[in-house]
Amino acid sequence: MGLDAPNFIGIKLSPQFQNISLELKSARLYQFNLPFKKALDLKHASLNQREGLILILTDKTGHVGLGEISPLPGFSRETMGTAVYKTTMLVDRMLNFGEFTATQDTQNSLSWKERTAPSVVHFGVESALLGLLANANSISVGAMLYGHSSNKVPLNGLITGSLSEWVPAAENLINEGYKTLKIKVGRINPELESRGVKDIRQRVGPDIKIRLDANRSWNLESAIEFGKSVYDAGIDYIEEPTTDPAELPRFFDACGVHFAFDETLHGIINPTISFDSYTGLKALVMKPTLIGCTARFITMVNLAINQDILPIISSSYESDVGLAILSQFAASITGDKVAVGLDTRSYLAAGTTKTPSPVQDGWMPVRTLKTQDLDLSHCELLYQS
Repeated sequence: MGLDAPNFIGIKLSPQFQNISLELKSARLYQFNLPFKKALDLKHASLNQREGLILILTDKTGHVGLGEISPLPGFSRETMGTAVYKTTMLVDRMLNFGEFTATQDTQNSLSWKERTAPSVVHFGVESALLGLLANANSISVGAMLYGHSSNKVPLNGLITGSLSEWVPAAENLINEGYKTLKIKVGRINPELESRGVKDIRQRVGPDIKIRLDANRSWNLESAIEFGKSVYDAGIDYIEEPTTDPAELPRFFDACGVHFAFDETLHGIINPTISFDSYTGLKALVMKPTLIGCTARFITMVNLAINQDILPIISSSYESDVGLAILSQFAASITGDKVAVGLDTRSYLAAGTTKTPSPVQDGWMPVRTLKTQDLDLSHCELLYQS
């Protein structure tokens, strides 16, 4: 499969990569089932294990690109069965192409402009292709796209337990070196939660950033009441405090707490829209595997940057392979300046690499995985061509 680099899968690469190409030789697809250390309670589901797919692409010179396709129940549009079917169909089609140009790319509906819904499959397959092209040129994916990359990224320290656990968890994270905390709210009485947020601020001091995530838990009135109660705690932003995102500018006007989009982004088909009308919008919390294809994701990142909105890369509880890919994107998009939401590996009791990426002092190193780094003992080979 010859790939036209200047518009590789709908993405404009850095100038130095505009005259290179690659040809696919083979593909393997594995399915994994990794247990969580304890049941993970999401808004629409409770999970005991994380299911997903690892795609390994190899070119004719022996270079490898890895991708992860892991639908998140209750959030992704695809089931695991659908993801397997769509992935194998897409990979078959790519392997059967002779010359694969930018024109053919669009004609075969591999760009976001031709799609009607986000797809975890497209992002996973395209990530593997980008990784393959980057590995063939001894560079990280992020540097290939943006021309620069940090070697590590700062992380949100995630607090998800019961209210009585918040302050001890915050203190532990600060002692471990985290400079940004993220607290899940909207689960119990808002007044009690606001007290918990203020207790954390009092314990950690003024220099630690505190972010909140409400997952659309409140109506506008309750959200405003909560926002007013935590205003003095110096909140960086709160993700999706209201059930209706159209009400968020009114929320900001009433309480002065900045907000961020998360779930709202998954329903935006055209990523070139303007956010100018959303007064108080500070960040787009981007889960690339839920946003969809890489061109759509990168277009949305560039839109955020151009509108002075923070693009915060976040995970959907991917395995080691997916987290390594996301860290490469984050290393070039926000680098070592902005904490990202990739601190989820600790929830899993096993992984897809022999050694998980070590988190030290609240930082994750950025690494490019090779096949010898993989641990496929939890995996079943589904497809080989």
